[in-house]
Amino acid sequence: MFRRCSGFSQKKVTRILGLADTSTLSRWEHGMAVPGLVQVFRLSRIYKTLPQELFDELWNRIDSEYSLLAQDDEPFSSKQSLYL
Repeated sequence: MFRRCSGFSQKKVTRILGLADTSTLSRWEHGMAVPGLVQVFRLSRIYKTLPQELFDELWNRIDSEYSLLAQDDEPFSSKQSLYL
């Protein structure tokens, strides 16, 4: 959706990212694979959006999990708080 709204073809985004062919981008777009962190930030810049907006469903699931953790009565240890 973001690529199409930005007016980019798969070939153009593939070239910008330095990918060998469009198959990797196609797998990301169809949810068959997830890009690495660096590629997520690159896509975010290309599409002029926030990284979490690119993966709205995943972001919402993580946000829900965090909300459940935040409701827990048990205090976090210092090690646990590093990951939140």
